Amino acid sequence: MQQWNFYIVTLGCKVNQYESQAVREAWQALGGIEVEDPAQAAIALVNSCAITANAERDTRAALYKLERQAPHAQRLLTGCAAALLQKNPPRTGLFHALIPMHNKASLLQDPRLLPELAPSPLLAPMPSMAKNKAAPCPEPKQALPAASYPPFSIAGFKRARPVLKVQDGCTHRCTYCIVPTMRSQATSRPPQDVLAEARRLLAAGYREIMISGINLLLYGRDYTPLAQARHGEPFWDLITLLEKELAPEWAGRARLRISSLEPRQLNSYGIECLARSSLLCPHLHISLQSGSPAVLRRMGRGHYTPEDLCTALAQLGQHWPHFGLGADILMGFPGETEEYVAQTLALVQALPFSYAHVFPYSRRPGTAAATFPQQIEKQEKAARAARVRKAIEAKQQEHWRSMLALQSMLVAVDMPEHHKAGSLFKGINAQYTPCLLHELPPMHNPHTLVQVKPMSISKQGLVVQAIALAEEQA
Repeated sequence: MQQWNFYIVTLGCKVNQYESQAVREAWQALGGIEVEDPAQAAIALVNSCAITANAERDTRAALYKLERQAPHAQRLLTGCAAALLQKNPPRTGLFHALIPMHNKASLLQDPRLLPELAPSPLLAPMPSMAKNKAAPCPEPKQALPAASYPPFSIAGFKRARPVLKVQDGCTHRCTYCIVPTMRSQATSRPPQDVLAEARRLLAAGYREIMISGINLLLYGRDYTPLAQARHGEPFWDLITLLEKELAPEWAGRARLRISSLEPRQLNSYGIECLARSSLLCPHLHISLQSGSPAVLRRMGRGHYTPEDLCTALAQLGQHWPHFGLGADILMGFPGETEEYVAQTLALVQALPFSYAHVFPYSRRPGTAAATFPQQIEKQEKAARAARVRKAIEAKQQEHWRSMLALQSMLVAVDMPEHHKAGSLFKGINAQYTPCLLHELPPMHNPHTLVQVKPMSISKQGLVVQAIALAEEQA
């Protein structure tokens, strides 16, 4: 098998991280060798993001940087920003082929043989990467049907905590969000495939796995009649399956984490699944967006209210005495008034947040909100986001102090095999609190959960002391 070098740049969400890993493994199986220096690569892939205007700019910057660093590589572009750059392309020659989202699975083939997948005068056909290669390029594959789940799978991960993708696409069309126009309709991975991949990752030594998707609320609704799903919630049925099949062997030794939930998913069945699980981390990340009911309605997110979320979290708190809580919050949405800002700040004060991702609203062409009146100036949007971040920082400090009351906790350490001499080991506990360790016990498996005792607080998180390995305690 002829060897060749490749380089991958991954921007954006955890789903992109997963898909890049799937491509990485597929290329390695075809003789590809990943290199750290893009100048050595024959193929360079940018897996892009377009969720905000800044993300789109980052994609363009990555392409220009690759052109300088890898002028002889065949540069490929895929991901959510690909469609935007096809409509509003940078100059000719910046990339050689664009792989649209509906045909992203074609990247699992040998990239040296990729035909031109998106008609455009910018895109030159992929030349042969091997001298005297007589085999012709294969015919372009048909795009996947909209309802088909793409055949991505992984057996490892470049980071300590692998992502397990279970769902793709979104059909909700929030008025500010460009993702539904970038990805295909919502599709779901069959439960048995999810279970098989979780087992592969556990067998490979990983001890924390993140269950992720574009919109987990939509999991299973493309192939499971809702009447056959308990309470019409296929996602919680999936979590129940994983608990049943994996907990007997892995409870106390490994854990699952949910990437992000819609507030609407915290119904009685969801809270029941969270409360009874011995594998799920006591941590939630909520796609909240605003604490103002009026703003939520303008966002197209009137299917939940802040009061609903407060009630659900109070119920969950009866089962999880110590849990981490994060959220996505969007400030400066068109028509947002000071009254609505105050409502968001009041919700921040009312809930036990341990962190949040707070963004100024980014006007995205092609979305409904881009045409709304009462657009807010950039500086004012940034100022409102800063106010919320300041409130979140105070809540975070409160959460960190509460963690000091725990006798012990389990920490997933960030790739200890890559640790640099003189630096602290870093990781996270089950509540997603950042933890710092001065030293680790001997670890045969670098991904083993480490039992630690919290000692103090620093600017970066909890300073903890290692006690033992979870594998030894189970």
